[in-house]
Amino acid sequence: MQVPATFVIEYLGRKRSIIFANFLNCLYMLVVMFSNNLFNLVTAELLSSLAFGIKETADPALLNESIPPSRYKSKIFAKITQKGISNYYIINAISTVLAGFFYDINPYIPITLSLLITIVVTLISTAFIEPQMKSKKHKIQEFNQITELKDSFKFILKSERLKALILFSAVAVGIMSVLGTYEISLLEDFNMPAKYLCIIFAALGIISGILAKKQEEFHDKFKNKSLCILMGIIGISTIAAGIFGVISKEYQFCILFIIIAYVIRYAYKGIYYPLIEKYLRNFANEKIDTKIFTAKNFLGSILSAGIGVLASFLLDRINISYCMIIIGGLTVIFTIVMSKYMKARVGLKPEEYSKEEIKYDELNQSE
Repeated sequence: MQVPATFVIEYLGRKRSIIFANFLNCLYMLVVMFSNNLFNLVTAELLSSLAFGIKETADPALLNESIPPSRYKSKIFAKITQKGISNYYIINAISTVLAGFFYDINPYIPITLSLLITIVVTLISTAFIEPQMKSKKHKIQEFNQITELKDSFKFILKSERLKALILFSAVAVGIMSVLGTYEISLLEDFNMPAKYLCIIFAALGIISGILAKKQEEFHDKFKNKSLCILMGIIGISTIAAGIFGVISKEYQFCILFIIIAYVIRYAYKGIYYPLIEKYLRNFANEKIDTKIFTAKNFLGSILSAGIGVLASFLLDRINISYCMIIIGGLTVIFTIVMSKYMKARVGLKPEEYSKEEIKYDELNQSE
C-alpha cells in the first residue's frame, strides 16, 4: 500500500492526506467491529495498511515543511519528533494496560475507545496548515508530478548517504518488529500471567518514552557512530536475554536479568527512532522529503516481512531463547558491516558532501 499512498500524498497534499488517512483508520475499526468473515478482516487490514502508509510518510513530511529554513532546522525537527515519540510511548503504555483491563470485561470496549480517539484525531488534523499549497487541476501538472516523482527516486537511488540510511533503517525496523514478538514469547515460555506481561511492557514503553528525550545528547556524544552504537547495544542485549532465557530453565531468578536486558533494549529503542527520522530529513525540502520517507517505509515493510519469515522459520525449529541469541548475533554482525559501509557516507559535515548529495538542502538553495 506504500505505492498508492505516495500518489495519494502527491495528489492531495500533506494535510488532506493525513485527514484522509485518519478517516481510513476510523473506517478500518468499523469494519473490524462489524466483521463476520475473513474477507471483511482482510479488507480492514488493507484499509489500515493504506492509512499508515500515508501517515508514516505525510506526518514527518508536514512537520518538516512547517519548520522555516535555518541552520537549526534539524535540531528543531528532532526536538519536536522526540517529544512526540516520548509522549506516544507513555500514552501507549497506559492504553496497553487499560486495553487489557477492558478486554476482559468486553472485547468491543477497547476498539470502541480506539475509534472515538481516532475520530478526535481526525478532527484535530483538520486544523493543520499545509505550507505548500499546489493546484491539481490540470493533467499537465499531474504528468509533471509523475516525472518529478521518478526524478526524486532516481536521486534517492544515487545518493550514497540516503541508500545507507534507508537500508539501515529498513533492517532495524524488521529486527525490532521481530524482537517485539520474541520478547513476549520468551516470558510466556515461563508461564508468566498476561496481567504481569502487560505491566512489564507498559513500564518498558514508559522507559522508551523517557529516553527518547536524550537522543540529541546521544548524537552530540557519538556523532556519526550513533546509529551503529544503538543497534550494537540492542543486539548485545538481545543475545544476553537469550542466554539468560536458557539459564532460567534451571535458575528461575535469572528471569530478572531477562527483564533488565529488555530495559536496555527499550531504552536505546527510544533514542533510535527520533534519531533516524532526523538523519533522513537532513538536506531535504518539500520536493524530496515525502519520497525519502516513502522509500524508507517501502523497503522497511518488505524487509520486515522477510526477517519475520526467517524468525518464524527459526521459532518453528528451536527454542525461543536460542532464537533470540541467533537474531541478536545477526544484529551485531549487521551493525559491524553497516558501520564500515556508513563511515564515509553518513554524518559528515555539509561541505564534505558532493553538490549532488545536498542539492535539495534549503539553506544551500537559498544561498
